[in-house]
Amino acid sequence: MNELTLRNLMKQLHSPDSEKRFDAMGSFYELKENDDLKIRVELLKDMVKAAGSSFPERVDGWDNPSLCLIDFVCDYPMPEIIDEIVLHFDQLDPHAKVRALECLLLTKDEGIFQEIHDKTVQLILEEEVELPIEELCEFPVLLRGIVDKTFDKIESSHYKFMIYEFIAAINESGVEHGYKRSKILPVLLVDYKQLRDEYQSYDAEYQPKFVYKSWKDSYFLLRYRINIVIGLMNYYFSEEAEEWLKEAVLFNDPRISSNAAGVCINKNIHVSGDILERLSSNVESAEMMYWGLAESKKEHLFPVSPKQPVLAKSHLFSHLVFLSDEEGEHLGIYPENIQVVDSVDTVNSYGQPLRYYLMSFTQDGEELAAWTGGYILEEEDDGADLWEGTYTDFEPFHDKSVEEHKQLFLKKREEDHLESEQAVYYESSPSLSKGLWFFYALLISHWIRVFINGIDEEVFISIGFTVLGGILTIYELWKKKRSAVSIVGRELIKVQGDKKESIPLQEIKKVTYDKKKISIFNKENALQLTIPVRWVEYDHFYYAIVERTSHLRDQPYIQE
Repeated sequence: MNELTLRNLMKQLHSPDSEKRFDAMGSFYELKENDDLKIRVELLKDMVKAAGSSFPERVDGWDNPSLCLIDFVCDYPMPEIIDEIVLHFDQLDPHAKVRALECLLLTKDEGIFQEIHDKTVQLILEEEVELPIEELCEFPVLLRGIVDKTFDKIESSHYKFMIYEFIAAINESGVEHGYKRSKILPVLLVDYKQLRDEYQSYDAEYQPKFVYKSWKDSYFLLRYRINIVIGLMNYYFSEEAEEWLKEAVLFNDPRISSNAAGVCINKNIHVSGDILERLSSNVESAEMMYWGLAESKKEHLFPVSPKQPVLAKSHLFSHLVFLSDEEGEHLGIYPENIQVVDSVDTVNSYGQPLRYYLMSFTQDGEELAAWTGGYILEEEDDGADLWEGTYTDFEPFHDKSVEEHKQLFLKKREEDHLESEQAVYYESSPSLSKGLWFFYALLISHWIRVFINGIDEEVFISIGFTVLGGILTIYELWKKKRSAVSIVGRELIKVQGDKKESIPLQEIKKVTYDKKKISIFNKENALQLTIPVRWVEYDHFYYAIVERTSHLRDQPYIQE
């Protein structure tokens, strides 16, 4: 990408013409989709500074250049960029601050936790924004300090349930059980009664089809809030809470009922076998019921066996009803008559055994095919853990036989695997040596003196040096072409001339570097390969390695 083009887009974001700003933002969002884009760190720093500058008055919700720039820059969470975001945080638009917080939290850098604490507190006290709840909840000690300073916001209609989620995370982590119990319990019970009264108008008419086709967003918000408060009753319990829980177990909404049943079981309040059976067999609640029990190490109480088929139905149901298009719009699917037809046992790209279920479901009267899985088979044949790979192509189920569906599935997996193995996720080659650049500098200064002093018979010496420089340049470019470091598929590869070295990403234990070289160590902590630092822009290399290894269970240490 031409740097001048990016700087022109940045300038366009300050245009008083809203259409020009709209076009510039569109260009930035398109560029975000380009995984091969390489941008100088200094330009990214300038984007952060620009995000903190003043912009023309906004004409609509989309018109937020500050957020656009920060969102773009946050795709490059290198240490220098993180420092720049912290430095200019206070000048950002409130929504850009939220995106910046997400980025800061994802670094998991304890060195900036105090800044994150202070800036989050200030944001809550001064603005009304949707905080990055999931990211904040990963750091319960940090979160407790934030809630300590902003606890009064529990009375705010905007922040109340975000504060409740933070309180749940503090308790669940074990940082402080019963955190601020005397202040929270009375507020919690008052809030629950209000939510419960609102729910009552839905309970008698409850049908899943109404929920996902008609009631939708307003009901989802109510359900979400009720479940937060019921979950907190694990830690803020009283006789009054017990009565509310016993009532909630009998609600017709199986997701609320499952949540209440889980809290009752934790509090040794009897839940009948019939209710557990109903909730564990329902496509809306089976998966939620199982994982709620597993979280409390009581999965043995899950009454359905084998459990994978019923969990597969439940997982597919949730996948379909919340399925969105590329623009984030819900597709409005309501699947009925979900059935497990067959299964395929295979392996993932790491050689781990997996099971996928061939499913059928009915949508608007048409029976369609889907796949759910893959369920991990390493520990037990009926385990609930899975590597997400659930999907449907919305193809009519009966257009193919069961065997044809299975063969098509295996062929698609093989094609996806080959495509992934051949995909180039990062590539870099050596920059020209410092010695050659020094030679260029001497040559340029020499020619300047020649033209100033006049051309004489010594010009042939100058021409000779110039020819030598050309030969050296061609040699350097030849070496550059034959030397590269890349991430292809699941391998880090170094090529130097005819020599090729590589290491599977999952075998990397740590990556360190100094002024001269990058060192890659394997799981045995033995040095597997070294890469000259001048072969890469380390910040981009660091980001590429982190991105391609972040999903691994045993993530390597990557020096920043």
